[in-house]
Amino acid sequence: METELVQDIVIVGAGIAGVTTSLGLHRLGIRSLVLESSDNLRVTGFSLSLWQNAWKALDAVGVGDKLRHNHRRLHGIVTTSLVTGKQIAAKPFKSTENQEGIEIRCVQRTKVLEVLVNELPKETIRAESKLVTFLRENILPAFMAGQYLKKAGYDCGKLNPY
Repeated sequence: METELVQDIVIVGAGIAGVTTSLGLHRLGIRSLVLESSDNLRVTGFSLSLWQNAWKALDAVGVGDKLRHNHRRLHGIVTTSLVTGKQIAAKPFKSTENQEGIEIRCVQRTKVLEVLVNELPKETIRAESKLVTFLRENILPAFMAGQYLKKAGYDCGKLNPY
């Protein structure tokens, strides 16, 4: 059974990048639909390090402080040889005369996604929506469940989705 959906902005993939993009649009008053092929939000890997620009992006969508609360700031990196066990290099993240301090935190992927998703309206993310093709005559996405978008807006700059 085919169903028509009308949506101006469609984001394929409900990972951290897709959900953050949707939240940024939501903060501007622009609705979007995030499509996820699996039946729930998947998180691969346990943690990741977010560097300064990532924190700026999370601050811009209004969730940076919520994540900072539960994740400690890293003070530097030490590289150690697995063969000798000796320290090879060290890079502190503190402020110096020539450089402002760098904000880097190791965060749990599940927590990042959870905080982002909780800021979105419930109907924003659609699970079990596997994109199978674009209907080329109108560049419309079609899905395994027999649904297709009657109208879709794309702004990918010079990117070609094919």
